[in-house]
Amino acid sequence: MPNMSDVFRADFLGTFGVVTRGEQFLLVGNQRTIGGASVRTWDLPGGRVEARELLHEALARELREETGLIVRGTPRFLFVQEGQRRRSGKRVQAWRSFFFGVDVEPGEPQPGHEVLAVRWMERAEMAAELTAPYHDSWLAWLQQGGTLLRSEWSD
Repeated sequence: MPNMSDVFRADFLGTFGVVTRGEQFLLVGNQRTIGGASVRTWDLPGGRVEARELLHEALARELREETGLIVRGTPRFLFVQEGQRRRSGKRVQAWRSFFFGVDVEPGEPQPGHEVLAVRWMERAEMAAELTAPYHDSWLAWLQQGGTLLRSEWSD
């Protein structure tokens, strides 16, 4: 998800992987600043697309950096999230995040890079655990599907 620090230098273009094992989804634990407080969030693995990277290249890099897992085959497009963060009614950042279903080579995920922990989570757990403002689109997609979901985060 977007860099959640209080300093926004640029809009965000990201890519995130939906990795499943049976009925469980792989999530990574991050420390974020939300509402002025440092909190642990559980997010799908992924992150910022760097200069000259294609979406699938960034997705493979982020998944490897954050979990040690290697993408197998071609990721399947699921949806795009377009969001904005507002502070005092003024837009301070916009983001576009592309979500893909991903198959991975055999192996157990391990936290790496900026990730503090990894966790397999059941769908039923997610509503209680995924409470960051940017989680709204992921939770909506799980319930109703769709290909373009919008999100807003107001401080």
